Amino acid sequence: MVLTEISNRPTVSSLGVSFSMAIWLLTATAGCSGNHGESTAMDSIERSLPVVRGSQLNTYLQGSESPVLVEFGVDFNCPRCAQTKSDAVRLREALEGNVDVIRVDFNANAQMVAQLGGTVCPTYVLFDQGEPVITRSFPVSMDILESEILRLHDQ
Repeated sequence: MVLTEISNRPTVSSLGVSFSMAIWLLTATAGCSGNHGESTAMDSIERSLPVVRGSQLNTYLQGSESPVLVEFGVDFNCPRCAQTKSDAVRLREALEGNVDVIRVDFNANAQMVAQLGGTVCPTYVLFDQGEPVITRSFPVSMDILESEILRLHDQ
């Protein structure tokens, strides 16, 4: 887009930029495309993180003796989720024995994510004794997230 325009009439290049920005904004705020239903048992076989249905999350959190980090993400059609998937698995391994790391489908639980302060997938929420204590949405550094979790865990 040209910084100094002679008229207020939009140009072809400014319309293209506006259209691209609108598409990006819709993708960033509406979540990832793909299946908007709950995850199935077949889906969970292919995942590296254990999958919990959103409708079962509170029961899972109440039954856990350790803090739980929930990755709200999707497994397909989302480059952000694909980018952080191996980092989330590494984080689960690094925190093993101290913090449980699970996945809940973002699209099927977008309202829950928004209530927890998440803005886009993937969003990570740390629960301690069933209560959310940290919420981080993409872009997120897994190393910084791990440090925050360990700092809270050591207190």
